[in-house]
Amino acid sequence: MGFQDAKELVWRLWQSLEGRPQPFVPPREAAFDEHVTFHGPLPIGRLVGRDALFERVYLPLARSFPFAQRQPYLFLGGRFEGEDWVATSGDLAGVMVTDWLGLPAPQRPVRLRFGEFYRVAEGRIVEIRCLFDILGLAAQAGYPLLPPFEGGAVTPPGPCAGNGLCLHLQDADETRRTLNLVEAMIDGCNRLDRRGLDSMGMEAFWHPDMVWHGPWGIGSCYGFREFQNYAQGPSVASFPDRTGGHHRARIAEGVTAAFTGWPSLKGSFTGAAFHGLAPTGKPIGMNLMDFYVRRGARLHENWVLIDLIDFWAQCGVDLLGRIPRLKAAERGGLAAN
Repeated sequence: MGFQDAKELVWRLWQSLEGRPQPFVPPREAAFDEHVTFHGPLPIGRLVGRDALFERVYLPLARSFPFAQRQPYLFLGGRFEGEDWVATSGDLAGVMVTDWLGLPAPQRPVRLRFGEFYRVAEGRIVEIRCLFDILGLAAQAGYPLLPPFEGGAVTPPGPCAGNGLCLHLQDADETRRTLNLVEAMIDGCNRLDRRGLDSMGMEAFWHPDMVWHGPWGIGSCYGFREFQNYAQGPSVASFPDRTGGHHRARIAEGVTAAFTGWPSLKGSFTGAAFHGLAPTGKPIGMNLMDFYVRRGARLHENWVLIDLIDFWAQCGVDLLGRIPRLKAAERGGLAAN
């Protein structure tokens, strides 16, 4: 079984659920290995086994979003270190009717960003890496858990050219060009030294009119300068010894690419404050996913999901634990009125 077969398995799994009463509850034995491992964002974390996957992930999603639509805009497959992987990202869109992961349900339409990596072996999904933009959902529910940020506070769209779904086998030369470019960009990031951003040479890899869509708390950046000022620059300033490329999977197909690591970025929080969080002086790691679309010889669009709840927890801060206090303040404000 190659990665094309793996792609067909994952695509059919979710497409077959369209119109079902529970759109996020696939048949338990259709595609998942009995001992499948799931690596998700806090507060879900790591799960082992098909039953745990359904009880902790799919069934709670179905209860909270009973009529939502799954809208992927990136989908690709490939082999990494001899294993077949499928990567996808998009939105879950619909009305959130019950609380989920401690987030109060706003009873109105919301969009929840997701990123997923599936490892497939012998016709079964044996490993899942998944991130949700939980903080973005909290903000839509009226509970912004991070300070204001300079990037655009939007739920990002898919690729501007609509070319993110690689449902069929892509040109091998295009795939090679994309993967080589992404890996060269990673090598550039890892040239970071005391000169800061200039030492990385990022201009060689990105279009001047690039678009970078980060998670809530960092936001979207339009153009290379915003990307350096609002996203990459603050990260370098906060984690001056950071290194990337610690990947569990890294694949490309056609003009698209994706990678994930647990953690993918490592460093020490010894520099500047990071989005209002004081440096700890301790090692940190960020679990993240990156999805790319190349245009010509450079990277043009990038979607990034980071488990910022886990990162803040490493720094001693329980972000979701702030919700009861915000709810109490909200009730107090209503009472005063």
